[in-house]
Formats: sequence, structure tokens, C-alpha cells
Amino acid sequence: MRTSGTGGRKRTATTVAAVCLAWLACSCTGAPPTTRSAARHVPVGTAPVVGVTSTTAAPTRPTGTASVAPSSAAAGAGVPAQAAGWSVALSTLPPGGGMTSVACLSDTFCIAAGGGANQADLTGTDGAGLTESWDGTAWSDPSTAFPAPDQPSGPWPVLPVITCTEGPFCVVVEAGGAVTNGDGTDWIAPVALPPAPSVAPNPSDPGPGHPGAREISVACPSARFCAIVDNTGSIWTWSDGTWLPTRSFTAPGPGGIGDPVALYAPGRVGLACPTPSACTAVIGSTALDWNGSAWSEEPVAWGPQPGPTSAAVACPTPSLCAIVTGSAVSVRVGTAAWSPPTSIDPGGVLDSISCPTATFCMAADTAGAVVSWDGSTWSAPATVLPAATEYPGIGTTVSCTSDQFCMVVNGDGDYATFTGPPTQPAAGP
Repeated sequence: MRTSGTGGRKRTATTVAAVCLAWLACSCTGAPPTTRSAARHVPVGTAPVVGVTSTTAAPTRPTGTASVAPSSAAAGAGVPAQAAGWSVALSTLPPGGGMTSVACLSDTFCIAAGGGANQADLTGTDGAGLTESWDGTAWSDPSTAFPAPDQPSGPWPVLPVITCTEGPFCVVVEAGGAVTNGDGTDWIAPVALPPAPSVAPNPSDPGPGHPGAREISVACPSARFCAIVDNTGSIWTWSDGTWLPTRSFTAPGPGGIGDPVALYAPGRVGLACPTPSACTAVIGSTALDWNGSAWSEEPVAWGPQPGPTSAAVACPTPSLCAIVTGSAVSVRVGTAAWSPPTSIDPGGVLDSISCPTATFCMAADTAGAVVSWDGSTWSAPATVLPAATEYPGIGTTVSCTSDQFCMVVNGDGDYATFTGPPTQPAAGP
């Protein structure tokens, strides 16, 4: 079960679960530039407009205090045996737990995001939203994406999530309604998301500060387009320097009568945008699609599920998407309907999926197990991380750049890397 405290998921064993936008005046074009400047804040008109000029030919390796590399670690208590193709899981991601998202551009560039309300109750922490950079060997010192609140009581950043595209250009958004962007280390001052249209609250929504209250997701296929969705049904779309009208999707009123209420589902929400003209979002048992000009709702092959249940989606191409929820996967090919759910992780609760190509996917569950797709079949679950103990409800996130590299991170800060299956020896003469 996930908990959003006053600022998000708290450290507990029984509870828990950014953007070249209109305010992000980007000089990024998506083409690899040659130099990198620091983050800058550029006010435009009456609304704050901020941006980062990314000018590296390739993602730069972050610097900072190094942690132990996977190759030098030995499995410790609670660490699973090494699965084929995976490093031994480590618990060295500084400052440890409370990490809610990871995004990778290569095997030498990953950014993890978290902190905020997740760490606000820990002694010696201030509840700032943090990011940490992986250079293929070690993690950097934490960077502050969202400053800690001025008041000891918050509000703190809520469940920060991250996406990165070439540049590097990364966006971090938190479910309290703020967003920032940067190069993975330096971040512009956070800006509030535009207000969403007002709709009647969903009776099942406990409101901010309660279990499962607020979750959010972000996808940026380029430095000129981003989409953001939260679990109340609000969607923000930014394209070429302009915020498009915010949508607030609704559900029928109680008992199917009365005025519509906000579309709400507890648990993680999914969002994938393979191109600026194709996005799919998943909120509980509802799928939403972007066709380049408008968002619409489509039927799905599963109904509402009891309790907070994550829904994650990956779309390697505009015509191929996979959703994981509970222990099952559902697939959509072209304009066909979503397939009936097929169990791929019996007994597990899937949290995240990443599909860098049409013939490779990796999905991760809340207990630290992964299942992979090779273009024809799903593998049996393999445990690559120990079960989270300090932050058991934050969830597990996986990010893959190819069939030869994935990173998986859980709420405690445990992580492991996948570098492909072992190479088979060549046949003799």
C-alpha cells in the first residue's frame, strides 16, 4: 500500500507509493550541440519561463563522491543471489532510501530522483527533492531539484519522478504540482504547473496528505515536447514553448448518476510518449491517448482493482504499447484493442516497465523481481533486489536503454544493473 503524507509517501512498513515546458524556454533542438552552459532562469511575459541550454555531444559523466561500484561489491545479508546478466544488488545510492524514479540515457548516464516527503521524517534530513547521477561506475553527491520548504511542517516535494532525453535534458516533476528541468546535475528554480480545470472531487480520493493521494508521471520524447499526468485525471501538455490547454478527465458520479467527478485511482500512474504525436497514459483502469492534437479516453481490457495498484506503460513505437498492472501485462498493437491481461509475474505486483525496442522489455515488481520480454516470450521472474524494508511502499523503477543495459532501483536506494545475458562460448571447429 502506498502513502502520500502531507508531502508524499512516508517511511513506514504499512503504507505508501519535468519539462521543456511553456515556462521552459528551451534553446534545445534535439540535435547534439557542442558545449554545455549552466542552468538559467529566463522570465518571459507574465509567466515564469525557464530553460536549460544543453550543448554536449553526448551525455556527460556526472562527478561527485563515488560510491562502491557493483563489480567490487559482495552480496550481503538480504541481497539476492546474482541473476544472469545482473550485477549484485547494492545499497550504496546516496543518501539511501526514498528514491522514487530513475531514468537512463546510456550505461554511463542514469539519474535517480526522490527525497522530499520520503525523507522529511528522517533525522538529519530537510526533505528536499533530490537527484543523484550514475556515470557507469559510481553515484555522484546528491543535487537539489526541489528545495526543502521554509516551514518545518512542509509542504515537501511529493514523490518526484524524472525523465531524460538527449542533450542531456532532464525533467523532474513532483505530485504537489511543481516541475524543474536541467542537465541531471544543475536544476532551474521549480515552477508551478498551470492550474487544471476544476471538477468535482472523486469520493474515493482522500485528498492530499492521505494514503495513495497523489501520484504523477512525466514523459519527454524530445526537448520540445513533454506530457505530465497525475492520478486525479489531470494532464498537462507542453509543445514548442507553449502550454496547451490542461485537460481534467472525469468519471461518472457515484452510482452512475449526478455530475461527473474527477478521474482518480490510487497508486502509480503510467505515461509513455514515443514521439511528440503519440502518448499513452494509464490511470487505474483508464487509458488516455494523445494523437498530436488532443487527448482522448479509450476502453481497456481490465476493470477497477481493489486498493492502490500501480499502472505502468511503455511504448517503444507509436503502434506498440504494453501496460503492466497487478501481475499482468496487456498489449496494444496498432489500432487494435488492448489484449486481455496475461499474467507474467504470478504472485507479484508490477510497478514499472521499460521497452527500449519492440523486441525487448523489462518489468519490475514491488518485491525487487524482474521479468523480461525477448520479442516472443516473457521470462520467469528473477529477483535482482532485496525487498525494501525502510520504504516498502515507494515502489521499484526500471529504465532500459537497450537489451544490453537496464537499471532497477527500489525505495530503499538498492539498485542493480543489467548488462545482457552471458555471452555463449563459440562452438568449436
